[in-house]
Amino acid sequence: MSRKSKVFWKKAFTVLLAAICILSAAGCVGFGHDTDPATQGSDGDADTGGIQANTDQEDEQVSTELTQRQIDLLEEMGLPTDYDRLTDTQKNAITSIEALLTYLEDKYQEDFCYLSYAEAGALEEEHLEAYPASGTPADVVTVYRTYEDGEYHYEDDYGNIGVKPLYESRVREFVGQSFSESGIKVFSDIRNSGQGTDGQSVTEENVLQTVSAVTYIFISESVCTEEQFQDFTEECAQWMESQCQGVAAQICLRLTDAVQWELIDADGYEDKLREDIFTVEAECAISASGKVTVY
Repeated sequence: MSRKSKVFWKKAFTVLLAAICILSAAGCVGFGHDTDPATQGSDGDADTGGIQANTDQEDEQVSTELTQRQIDLLEEMGLPTDYDRLTDTQKNAITSIEALLTYLEDKYQEDFCYLSYAEAGALEEEHLEAYPASGTPADVVTVYRTYEDGEYHYEDDYGNIGVKPLYESRVREFVGQSFSESGIKVFSDIRNSGQGTDGQSVTEENVLQTVSAVTYIFISESVCTEEQFQDFTEECAQWMESQCQGVAAQICLRLTDAVQWELIDADGYEDKLREDIFTVEAECAISASGKVTVY
């Protein structure tokens, strides 16, 4: 489920790194994480896993002078930092990553840290995931690139980051009516930041009616019993029906072991979802038509 799961490989396995590990974690300039399966490059050399070639545009003109960011990434993975020594697959991939990051940085005038890259395929568009250097890996921005009429077209969801704190604050306010804030944690994955009524910006008043999101609410056993959790699940469904009309949204509730609850944070909560640390689980969802379902 987590698109931010990190895969780390030892540099001793240089050949294996070149085949499947170009997306290992390396910090802001070393380019984060993700794991796409290894494939074979069109020239017969092993591909670089998550860094895939954009082979649909083989005639794309690229610079043979690598940026420092590209060099840092290649060095981290044990790959040649001489452009001419890279395979065609590696050349196309490292160039695409730089172009997508540059687009984000030029548009928003801030630095971005690399998370993952995927080439265009039968089921998805070419896209890159990154996060603002001023934020955390949880602040994922996805930029898509298509090639039409001889030029590239870009689209991104950076606007989702701005509404995330606002959305979470409204949800946290609701949960705080039932439980102490010292025992609740709220994390939202904004799917669509929407737009306010008559084209106005998203505000505190309309955010629940205009933003589509999946929200995880972790409640510590120190502030909630199983019986209280069941009652709150029904309250949550009623709240969504009254407050979230107009957009599809989902709230996932997790009654959590008190010790494990302390370890949950914005960067790693998705990994925690796979662990056996929850006493009770429930989910409430509302469709764009207003139908509420409890799982």
